[in-house]
Amino acid sequence: MSTISGSRTLHRLIYASRNTIPAIDLNEEIGAIIRASIRRNREVAIGGLLLVHQGHFLQVLEGPAEAVLTTYGRICDDPRHTDTKVLGAGPAAKRAFAEWNMCARRITPADDAILDTLSMRTAFEPNRLTAGSALRLLQAVRGIQDRTQLSAMR
Repeated sequence: MSTISGSRTLHRLIYASRNTIPAIDLNEEIGAIIRASIRRNREVAIGGLLLVHQGHFLQVLEGPAEAVLTTYGRICDDPRHTDTKVLGAGPAAKRAFAEWNMCARRITPADDAILDTLSMRTAFEPNRLTAGSALRLLQAVRGIQDRTQLSAMR
């Protein structure tokens, strides 16, 4: 059994929801979500990634089970989310987003190759993903962000 911070079991939760944020306010609201998430999540050892695309959120949360479930409860109560659905939840052998406090990524038309790679050539409907395919998508997005950050540092 993997642990973090002593005897707390590592837990991963992946969910999808529709966002209710008006398009005109999206960038500002996503920024506010990320700033609040980083502050809160550092305190309770949660990491993950938030993907925002075509009116949907897809997010993975990783950390101690109690903290992950408490955070997910707060998300479900947030009026910026509706139609929230857990795609997968349970113990994880290791973190897939170990160095990420939280990050948001909006897929742009240039990033559509990610979706093509995962054979998702129809409308983006994250609530239809399996836990495995959602995790692969989020890991692909993380990889793009890692490469983008490395390129910017050169």
